[in-house]
Amino acid sequence: MPLSPSFELGDAPLERLRRWFEREDVSTAPASAEQIARLEARYQVRLPDDFRAYLAAIAPAVEQMDDECGTWWPVARIKNVPEEYKWGDPALTKYLFFADHLIWSWAWAIACTDDKNRGRVLIVGGGDRFVADSFDEFVDKYLTDNRSVY
Repeated sequence: MPLSPSFELGDAPLERLRRWFEREDVSTAPASAEQIARLEARYQVRLPDDFRAYLAAIAPAVEQMDDECGTWWPVARIKNVPEEYKWGDPALTKYLFFADHLIWSWAWAIACTDDKNRGRVLIVGGGDRFVADSFDEFVDKYLTDNRSVY
């Protein structure tokens, strides 16, 4: 689904996503600094800044499928690839799933690594590949041409 007229391309990705969540009736529960610190400690990672900002500002309160069949996960649901996906590459311990499509037909994970892939978003379960170079880019693609992240 393309951007609705209520979205302005000049707005920051999180503001556009906030409006998307409002339109989709996705209730939000921003993560506390303590919740974010626990998530980072659990997986021994440092979250990319744009993903951290998303969690602190508009993380979903519950799992809820939107009109595009995407489910954005609340902080408590976020897991790394090996823990969540038994067929996933065990080397992807620093990649954290944050959303899935159509009751886990595939899911998206963000690289919390300290290498060239840091911050990139990987689709897993649908021909594993990077679909965005940052969380902000993922949000832009999801809201303007969501098929580009499938």
